[in-house]
Amino acid sequence: MPDRPTVRDAGHREMVWPVGRVAEMLGVPTVTIRSWERRYGIGPSQRSAGQHRRYSAADVARLRRMIALIAKGASAVDAARLTGRSSAASSAPDDLLAAAESYQVAAMAETLDTLLELQGVERAWNEVVTPAFHELERRFADVGDCIDLTFLLAGTVEDAIERYVVDRGLQHSGRPCLLVPCPDERHTLPMTVLRGSLLERGVPVIALEAGFNDAAVLAAAERSQPTVVVLWTTRRRGGQAALRRRLERLGHHVLRAGSGWPRLDRDLNDLDEAVRRIVAASRRTQHL
Repeated sequence: MPDRPTVRDAGHREMVWPVGRVAEMLGVPTVTIRSWERRYGIGPSQRSAGQHRRYSAADVARLRRMIALIAKGASAVDAARLTGRSSAASSAPDDLLAAAESYQVAAMAETLDTLLELQGVERAWNEVVTPAFHELERRFADVGDCIDLTFLLAGTVEDAIERYVVDRGLQHSGRPCLLVPCPDERHTLPMTVLRGSLLERGVPVIALEAGFNDAAVLAAAERSQPTVVVLWTTRRRGGQAALRRRLERLGHHVLRAGSGWPRLDRDLNDLDEAVRRIVAASRRTQHL
């Protein structure tokens, strides 16, 4: 019977694995993993009810980082030393993915909460979350679909940013920036990240829920009188250009974002640019 992950105890539902399953997951011989444990102390931190040693998601993440360092040319001893000194931020992509692959939502949330507290939204997105999504795509490129893990990670990130915004009281008065997913758009994580980044900088923000039709978007813009409207879409849809023109005819400053706009027509191409331009527009308008 193949090795399977087990639950450490009834009160803490953390998935753990025996060394054989870990070796299979990482694609290295079992003898190598046992050798690293003896020589460098990079080993399991959990025990089963029968006192069998088990690897947690964090243990697997450390081993994965060690393998990556060796692949880049580090010696095993140097890789073990660097892995042991890894900061929470540097190991966070691996921690997130290890937890996601075993559906440990609580562990993912804990990693994200710590990361946001230490780095803030923009750095966390650029340095950890985006690399984690890219690594997820790379790992599964040759073995099949990972859509469930992608949605799991996206939802957990959105929830963590919302907790961060609420816990820190990042709400501001004044004319807002209006973030608008185009009608039928469902991929809204980047707008959640942009909202958090702007709120950190003191910019008032209103983010519309996905599913607003054109009439509702126009009404929201007229009522809120935003400093700038961001129209977000990930795929080309009929009517999106017409919605932009209608907003502009009403006097609103519109910025187009997302891969659904032709590249030459796109105003915002990444988070850093979006934050910079929206902050500048907000400051200009607030002082008029």
